[in-house]
Amino acid sequence: MNAPERENSGRVVTVIGGGGFIGRALVARLVAAGHVVRVAVRNPAKLEALTRAPGEGRVELIKASVVEGNSLAAAFDRADAVVNLVSIMDPDVQKMREINVYGAQRAARVAHECGVARYIHVSAIGASLNSPSAYGRSKGEAERVVRTAFPGASLIRPSVVFGPRDSFMNMFALIAKLSPILPVFASKTRFQPVYVGDVAEAIVRLLGASEGARTVEAGGPDVFTMRELMEFVLDATNRKRLLISVPGFVARLEGKIFEKLPGHILTSDQVAMMGVDNVVHSGVDTLASLGIDPVSLKLVGPSYLGGSVFKSWRRFFS
Repeated sequence: MNAPERENSGRVVTVIGGGGFIGRALVARLVAAGHVVRVAVRNPAKLEALTRAPGEGRVELIKASVVEGNSLAAAFDRADAVVNLVSIMDPDVQKMREINVYGAQRAARVAHECGVARYIHVSAIGASLNSPSAYGRSKGEAERVVRTAFPGASLIRPSVVFGPRDSFMNMFALIAKLSPILPVFASKTRFQPVYVGDVAEAIVRLLGASEGARTVEAGGPDVFTMRELMEFVLDATNRKRLLISVPGFVARLEGKIFEKLPGHILTSDQVAMMGVDNVVHSGVDTLASLGIDPVSLKLVGPSYLGGSVFKSWRRFFS
């Protein structure tokens, strides 16, 4: 059954993986805009706080998983739009493919079968079948299977996403507070950090766009090398630390060691990813194409990267 026609506000939007870092920001914006937001996650009981998001819309928590088609069909029933945010980075390549590729394909196929009008898949800059990392290849393959299953799907590819609950900048801020040395991996690799609120806003605007099948690369206004990012972290945390560039062969060795430990703080695949620039390509749709003036890490970063070790610990591990 096709979803009923509705105006841009007040639609039913299912967000798969809505309890994550980007998901929480997206849900808040959708509720504020007056939408009914179905947050489809494996454990809804942990996300009760999302139902109190302020706005004219509301949140409905529903148990669903990208590995189970029937649960997705229930989450998509009479939905106007679906956003898939689910993605994992794991040393177990088969497990990663099950979620990132087959899960993405299943979600897009079920959404199409349910008559969903607008579908958005959140990918990543660097998604490519030719990526040196298994994660990048899984994201590239996901884009292909999503567009096959749902030809009108739009794709958004963020660079490194920052914000108060991020796991990238906060990790290095935590290291800077605990250690006299701050390691620098892939010191010359370039990144274009993008604010989580801008990524959420881009998704909202893609949902309201007059046409689908768009591909948008989301990066912030500033490009940093990895070394420049570490220097920024030290400035933001008001600390002086010794920056040590980690040679590639040492980084690869450390990745093989740390990926076997709980938490997977560093993996071989992450090391491979860090060897490739993570910036918006030329000649593509960007945040500016959606009328968004992106927020700078320089403006937002110091407000949450400073403070106590305890605060950094909670932000990184929450």
